[in-house]
Formats: sequence, C-alpha cells, structure tokens
Amino acid sequence: MSRADRGRETAERARALIPAGEVLRADHGVSLAGRAPRPGYFRRPRALRSERRTLGSWLLIPVNGVARLLSINWNPFDAFFEAVFWREKKKPGKPFHGGWDSMAGRLARAVVPRTKNSAAVMLQVTDRRLQVAYVSRARSFFTGTPGPAEVGWATDLRNVAYIRDRSDVAGGNHEIGFADGSWCSVHFAGQGWSRVSDAFPVRLSHLDAVPVSG
Repeated sequence: MSRADRGRETAERARALIPAGEVLRADHGVSLAGRAPRPGYFRRPRALRSERRTLGSWLLIPVNGVARLLSINWNPFDAFFEAVFWREKKKPGKPFHGGWDSMAGRLARAVVPRTKNSAAVMLQVTDRRLQVAYVSRARSFFTGTPGPAEVGWATDLRNVAYIRDRSDVAGGNHEIGFADGSWCSVHFAGQGWSRVSDAFPVRLSHLDAVPVSG
C-alpha cells in the first residue's frame, strides 16, 4: 500500500469516529509545533490500550529510552522532573500559554499520546466540536487487519476562541486559542492544511493580536 493510500485509509478510519448527527468540516494529521513544550511521559494520555505491541515496537523500546536520556539535562534531579513532568518554562515568545490542565494544555497532551505502537493523530473539526482521534498504524502479522482507532480528547467548538496562522514561524503552524485564555501551537504537515483553519469560526493571521479573554 502506498503512502497516499495509507493516508486515505487513516483519514477514513478516523472519520468513522465522528458522532452521529455531526458534520465533519475538516480534518488533518497534527503534531505539536517545533518550539512548543512537550508534556512529560506521565502527563501524556494512554491511547489504543486494546492493541498488542508489535515486534518492531518492542525493538524500539531501548532506542527510545536512550534518545530520552540523551535529550534531558545531565543533573539527575532536574533530569527526573524534566523527563517525567516537564514543568513549563516561562519564556517570552513561547508558543504555549496556560498550564497543562488548561484547555490548551489538554490539547497539547492529547496530541502526544502514549501508545504501544505507532499511531496517527488526527485533529477533527465538526459543526459542534474539536476533537483528537487516534488511528493505529499497526496491522496483524497474519491477517493484515489494521489496529484499533478511537477518539481521545474533545471539546465543544464554543470553547475554541480562534485559530491563528503562524506560517511566519513555519509552514503549517497554527496557534489554537481557547475560551479560558490558553493557547497552544500545533503543526499540520503535508498538503491541505489550509482547509483546517477555514473550518474554525474565528481565523486570525500572524499579524493579528491574540484576543484577550473576557
């Protein structure tokens, strides 16, 4: 199966998760923007629990462990908190505002789930909600049957204040703001990401100021 075919299959499986009666306005694969802070391991939600770990996933465990160790601070005390909890650093211009329990924080955590195998993360906008869907990329070794798919975090679309194009930082980057005053920068890779921003009720350019929460 080609990459394009796999992408179409992933999108179709995610679309099957849209609640009955709702209209899908746009969907796209999503990740955190390059400069956005990453939640620590135990802050990330567990997803697709019903699937079994593949052989390839087992082999990657030590590789991922070494990569995590190489990416953290050398100080053991700081390294523990950075790897496990990652307390947000208060730096100007950081593409994230609000704690991990804010709406933006919950979205950020949902975009980097803990899964046993590789999974696609899809952001979906319907006429009623904004939600994150997970689609396993694993397949049964014997039958080729694809792994599970499920809905993760979701919120009423009325809780979303705006989406702000940040292609001035990187193409596909967008800042999503919420009614509680928090915001998070995400990245839509590949083609067609402009349709996602068109699905939001309020769209801003990078020249527009961040709206002040009332």
